[in-house]
Amino acid sequence: MANDQKMADEILKNIGGSGNVKNLTHCMTRLRFVLKDESKAKDENIKNIDGVMGLRKQGGQYQVIVGNNVSQTYTELMKLGVSGGAKSNEPVEKKKLTFKQVGINILDAIIGTMSPLIPAIIGGSMIKLLAMLLNMTGVLSVDSSTYNILNTIGDAPFFFLPMLVAVSAARKFNSNVFLALAIAGVMVHPVFMEIMEKAAEGKEATFAFVPVMSVKYTYTIIPAIVMTWLLKYIEDFADRITPIVMKNFLKPMLILLIAAPIAIIIVGPTGILIGTGLSEIVFFVHDKLGFLAVAIVGALWPLLVMTGMHRVFTPTIVQTIAETGEEAMVMPSEIGANLSLGGVSLAVALKTKNRELRQTSLAAASSAIIAGITEPALYGVAIRLKRPMIASVITGFVAGAVAGLAGLASHSMAAPGLFTSVQFIDQDNPMSILWVVVVMVLSVVLSFILTLVIGFEDIPESEDELLDLGTKDNITVASPIEGIIKPISSVQDDVFSREVIGKSIAIEPTGNTIYAPVTGTVTSVFPTNHAIGITGDSGIEVLIHVGIDTVKLNGEPFTTAVEQGDHVNVGDVVGTYDLAQIIEAGYDPTTIVVITNTEDYESITSFDRADVEAYTSILGAVKS
Repeated sequence: MANDQKMADEILKNIGGSGNVKNLTHCMTRLRFVLKDESKAKDENIKNIDGVMGLRKQGGQYQVIVGNNVSQTYTELMKLGVSGGAKSNEPVEKKKLTFKQVGINILDAIIGTMSPLIPAIIGGSMIKLLAMLLNMTGVLSVDSSTYNILNTIGDAPFFFLPMLVAVSAARKFNSNVFLALAIAGVMVHPVFMEIMEKAAEGKEATFAFVPVMSVKYTYTIIPAIVMTWLLKYIEDFADRITPIVMKNFLKPMLILLIAAPIAIIIVGPTGILIGTGLSEIVFFVHDKLGFLAVAIVGALWPLLVMTGMHRVFTPTIVQTIAETGEEAMVMPSEIGANLSLGGVSLAVALKTKNRELRQTSLAAASSAIIAGITEPALYGVAIRLKRPMIASVITGFVAGAVAGLAGLASHSMAAPGLFTSVQFIDQDNPMSILWVVVVMVLSVVLSFILTLVIGFEDIPESEDELLDLGTKDNITVASPIEGIIKPISSVQDDVFSREVIGKSIAIEPTGNTIYAPVTGTVTSVFPTNHAIGITGDSGIEVLIHVGIDTVKLNGEPFTTAVEQGDHVNVGDVVGTYDLAQIIEAGYDPTTIVVITNTEDYESITSFDRADVEAYTSILGAVKS
């Protein structure tokens, strides 16, 4: 608990404090912040907090990846005054509406709404699976009350899914939770469902002379999401037209009278058609490509998890299982994807000479193989070392193809792992048990062998020691930007290419942010903001020069976040630049990092790297 508390303290401090948090939720491995001002968050400091595995910014969320202990860290943050699911009354900056932005907003709505519901959906589906297994083994009969009650417990999250979605979506869109719940309740009310059943049999159903289409809303997602989003606007409209003295009773009555008919006449049927259409697309792809569809999704799955896009499949998986009792494309592909990350982590643990990396890899492997939780392996091993990711992608394709050929299908949507593999057992096909074992073993063994064959660039312990910025004689300089290291001799500037002013390194930038490469004091900020000098607390003097001849741009693409005399910590943002503007103006954006007091050091070496991220060590200096 002490570690969770320390992590929570560090995270909160580096995102700008509790006053900078509008909302906080969490999923299986990520803390999902909505911040008032993202510029206050110190990205690199957060990435380097002990226990933090990565950082993602997506759909307005500031996602801190902490792994399996996410709930404990969330609880500690709550104790520190951070409010989960809180509303914000601050005006939201409106973004220009484009097709791309509309797509981003739709995906963000689905992902943001569904992520908090995953535990309930997984829990319900696993209980239904337990009931099925107890029936298969003869422990319970389908006629027993125990079986039916157990099955009802598992079915409840699906049957009342529109109501669960309404609560989550209301928090997402800042709508009134209880009004959203009441409207979703209409959709699954026994009387309304009876009317829909009679309409399906041919008896006309109308509301105020307007026909109501026969639709079954249990197990559905999209109607509740869309209706809860619209509810916010209906609330605002009702608030404007109701007199102050009548608001307490007239306003909620008007909201229900307006929203409920819209839900059952327009939004509900349209949402069902959209959901059915998405499911049909998945069925079509699976029917046309067969096992190849499973293989392709298996190869892409780690990449989808990296971007958070894997949650987009949740509505389709839920609806497919609800309609057919099983899902045979996305879920089987996850077996190879998840367990392959466990296999590559085991291979790294075997081969690495770095004790800390070995411990990280073993923990990540157990998480992926046993529980199907892959973020520790994905961010702590595969992405960090790069080449193991190739082994995972190849294995995901091969294992997915085998799972597809075997016809495996899931009756649940729990992340595939050793303990959740029972979800692929088909009570009508005993061979499914053997195929599940084959795919799981193949995933671990193949990824393990491929990782050993492809290899990876190990992280020497000596470098880890050098990264300790408190060491008196050994000093490191971190990369101030994200990019690709290039030979200093290739720089089209004689002063830099010949290292006239000191030992230098050249980076072709891929980002737009400048970070402090050392902890120290800002000693110079050029008037055009294209160059910044920092003297480290250790005495090392570092110059960051963005672009060649960019002084001629008169500072237009550059902004600075510091002034001369400011003290900065390594990883702090000290400035930004518009990379596209520099290139469009015809200038070389290559950034030069120079140790200007090179003569004060016995030796200065550059670490053998290609791609670098901010805070990655690029130069090491040993004092004379």
